[in-house]
Amino acid sequence: MGTDIDRTSKMPVFRQIYSILISEIRDGVYPPGGKLPSENELCLRFDVERNTVRKALRILVDEKRIARSPGIGTRILLHTPSDIPSPALAAPVNQASKIIILITQVDYLRSSNGESFHYNLIHSFESRLSRLGFNLLFKPVSRAGMVSETICSAAPQGIIFDSLNYDTYYREAVLSGLPCVSVNHYTPHFTSIVSNNFEGAYQVTKLLTEAGHKKIAFITGKSSHQTTMERLSGIQSLYTVKGLPLLPEYLIPGDWTFSSGISAGEGILAMQGELRPTAVFAFNDDLAYGCYTALYRHGLKVPDDISIVGFDKSDRYNGMFPPITTVDVNLNAIVDYACWYLLDSFSGLAPKSRAKIQIDTTICDNGSVRTL
Repeated sequence: MGTDIDRTSKMPVFRQIYSILISEIRDGVYPPGGKLPSENELCLRFDVERNTVRKALRILVDEKRIARSPGIGTRILLHTPSDIPSPALAAPVNQASKIIILITQVDYLRSSNGESFHYNLIHSFESRLSRLGFNLLFKPVSRAGMVSETICSAAPQGIIFDSLNYDTYYREAVLSGLPCVSVNHYTPHFTSIVSNNFEGAYQVTKLLTEAGHKKIAFITGKSSHQTTMERLSGIQSLYTVKGLPLLPEYLIPGDWTFSSGISAGEGILAMQGELRPTAVFAFNDDLAYGCYTALYRHGLKVPDDISIVGFDKSDRYNGMFPPITTVDVNLNAIVDYACWYLLDSFSGLAPKSRAKIQIDTTICDNGSVRTL
């Protein structure tokens, strides 16, 4: 067994090898212009498979610290030990071989009925990171260990977490020592970038109540999600300010999906007489358009018969339905801030303390709210 490797460490073995080689280059064990040991020699030294050694060497090649030539070997490119940055820092950001992992829960994208927010988020990150010279590796995870396995196999430079994930996944990422950022969900493990859900929901509820609506149905997301709790808190705050009661029969549980919105709409249709709401506020556009479908099937018109507001400003339903009033979470700003944070982390410029960065939301009035 290789004496330099800590087999009990949560850090992937290839990253341990990478760190050891950097340290030895700095200490002059391998002088500038000299050669590293061969792959076979490194495999014997660390008692690992050839692929593990190659992952460590690939990072050094990508960072232009070594050059590998068939028949010649692996040469040290840096000229002085002081030129070698800390192993915690990544190489310049203009190298297209660099990988960023985007991790999300499997059930967010389990079918075409999945929440459109996540599809838009993935596309936005892929486009933005590609322009910055990175490859995005999208990884849905479903069990403990998958994050560590992905880190070991992909040798990424950083990790982005999409929305709520299990604490186990966050801890695996932290133990890797890689820069991490969470979007659409706050975690105390690392910096998180979220939309201001509280304020967005507060402003929608204010819009509806000031338009004369007193019977508003709220189709919520999953109760375990911060997003749901924050938007509910915004509604409750506005109701408290106006002295209005938030009746439990108007809180309709949903799971973020279009089909869940249809079910919620059918529940609204089942409300009789004076109990039936005059407006619906759905916690995302998938729920809103699902509800819209159920109401339309039964002859109700929006906004003449009932008003509808969504959240997230999805483009999934363009051309299928008339546009509805919704809340723009400014997804591009979330993506830009996350990329900025990662890039500054690679260069050692990002703040060391963890933070919660809130992005302002904007109401997009598309005429689906009727004034009573």
